[in-house]
Amino acid sequence: MKAAESGTIGRDSKYDEAYLIHQVAGVTYKTKISTLRGDYPKPDGSIGNRLRPWESQDFIPRPDDLLRERLYCIEWMRPKETGKTFDYQFRSVTDEDLEREASVASYVAKHIANWQGKGWVPNMRIEVGGPPRFQGLDLVKSRGWTHWQHVFNSRQLMLAGLVNALGDVREKFGLAQLLNYNSRLCQWHNGGGGGGLVTGTFYNQALNTFYNYGCRGSKYGLPFIEVGYDSFPIEERLSIEIRGIPAHQVTGESQVFVTDPPYGDAVKYEEILDFFIAWLRKNPPPEFAGWTWDSRRSLAIQGEGEEFRRQMVAAYRRMAECMPDNGIQVVMFTHQSGTIWADMANIVWASGLRVTAAWYVATETDSALRDGSHVKGTVLLVLRKRAGQLKTTRDDLAWELKEEVEDQVQALTGLNQQARGLYRDENVFEDADIQMAGYAAALRVLTRYAVIDGKDMAAEAIRPRVKGETTFVDGLIAFAVDTANQCLVPQGIPRATWERLTGAERFYLKMLDLEARGAHTLDNYQNFAKAFKVRDFHALMASRKANEARLKGAVELGRAEMGEGSEMHQSALRAILYAIMELTRNLDSDEVLGHLTLNISDWYGDSTQRDMTGELAGYLAEQLNRLRPDEASAARVLRELVLNQRIG
Repeated sequence: MKAAESGTIGRDSKYDEAYLIHQVAGVTYKTKISTLRGDYPKPDGSIGNRLRPWESQDFIPRPDDLLRERLYCIEWMRPKETGKTFDYQFRSVTDEDLEREASVASYVAKHIANWQGKGWVPNMRIEVGGPPRFQGLDLVKSRGWTHWQHVFNSRQLMLAGLVNALGDVREKFGLAQLLNYNSRLCQWHNGGGGGGLVTGTFYNQALNTFYNYGCRGSKYGLPFIEVGYDSFPIEERLSIEIRGIPAHQVTGESQVFVTDPPYGDAVKYEEILDFFIAWLRKNPPPEFAGWTWDSRRSLAIQGEGEEFRRQMVAAYRRMAECMPDNGIQVVMFTHQSGTIWADMANIVWASGLRVTAAWYVATETDSALRDGSHVKGTVLLVLRKRAGQLKTTRDDLAWELKEEVEDQVQALTGLNQQARGLYRDENVFEDADIQMAGYAAALRVLTRYAVIDGKDMAAEAIRPRVKGETTFVDGLIAFAVDTANQCLVPQGIPRATWERLTGAERFYLKMLDLEARGAHTLDNYQNFAKAFKVRDFHALMASRKANEARLKGAVELGRAEMGEGSEMHQSALRAILYAIMELTRNLDSDEVLGHLTLNISDWYGDSTQRDMTGELAGYLAEQLNRLRPDEASAARVLRELVLNQRIG
């Protein structure tokens, strides 16, 4: 187990590229996967490789393929004597296991042509093009897969193909769930409870290839089919029309429009659709026989540039023209980029609309795969036609933005506290959610006005962006998110204490809170340093790698950042971190406490200083438990020393 800790696949964080770890004659080598594939630049600027493109009836690698796969492990479950839970075991494969796999592969090979002819198994090609996928390589380039059936192994094809032969619409809903949770794109995640968990294909709404994927046996795949899916037939007296047309071609008046627009290519909807369409297009249930089984990718509004904005404005302006003065549009929007939200504000302005309400709804289930800074919710923006020509100035707008954003942050923070008190231990909304709610609150204020600082915002909204330019709206959105960040008080620190801290202290404590929850992206540190007006946060960082960023601990800080040039100079937090460092080095506790009283001003004259020191030491002890246990222990000792110190 010790030898296996490093694994056989690693990733270079600097270049975000995988490499193979192998040994020859006791010497360890690391070889890039791109080198093994034989990547090379093609004349058109794209990257080619030596992988064999799979053919339409392939479903397993051929013996001479560069990349192959093998069954290497089986998870077994046995009910415990209580009958309530299971014992789990991961075992290597036996000869009998391999015979069973060969039997399944032989069965699929014998029937696949017939199944494809009947539409039970896909034979649709994977369309290539557009921006790179999650891992920088699409399915064709990274694996040589050219058709959608290649995304499934022999067991998965057999199970899904036999289910697909059933014509009932309810089985088709179950089939879609089965496909999501049983493909070569399903990740093994070793969750709690002793067993391994096979995640869904679209756990992050992208097509990800893995070197060790999970495959469910029929016993754990068929329950998706057996779910009693509800059916709600539309009353015959209602007039229903389904039209697959571009949004800018909408005709006829409607009082309500509900849209889920593209997020600047953040989600590749056409790929998600093709994954399922490949299975359903030739053999749909009778209820869906008239549907157009095509992802309509040519009609999709894509990108983040001027064409994206132009097409979005055309769509929303046309819908605004097709609704009465008291009509509404509901827009479901989820994005963490301030630039995209600024674009959304411009689209609303240019379409003659305004945001009148923004509802934040938790839409993501809790998962260890979503730890850190991932959003858990979606903003539902309510748009109405903008009436009149309200005017304001940027100075007045700043106060309105601040009040609106603070109210929104307090509302979501309050929901978190209520939920933790009633029925759950974790937050309903994470900081990323609250930042996004700040964007939505900003849109409510901004789009209320037609003229800001003498500028016609409808005309300003359609002005082409200049690369690298920070627009007027960008600045307002940035102000809103900075305001939201300043309101994000870490749980465990009283608000009165938080308000007494300097910007550098707030930055350190907030980032420690995120690190304790598994967030290590450098963007977080940059954003919060800006929000808390920290001039040079680099001095507090132990690492500034893209996805491995972290603060210096008390021991790493040592005596640094104590002088007058530091933003932490004479701060209570810096004195506490220094005391923790001394305690980890086994300095006498009385001496540590003596240094602490000298480093914190007015220790004996201001009791709130002592109270704040105890609170911060307790907070550090809680957050450092997972990160640096030795410092957490020292922080607990320091808290007790402060609480039990005799004054006078």
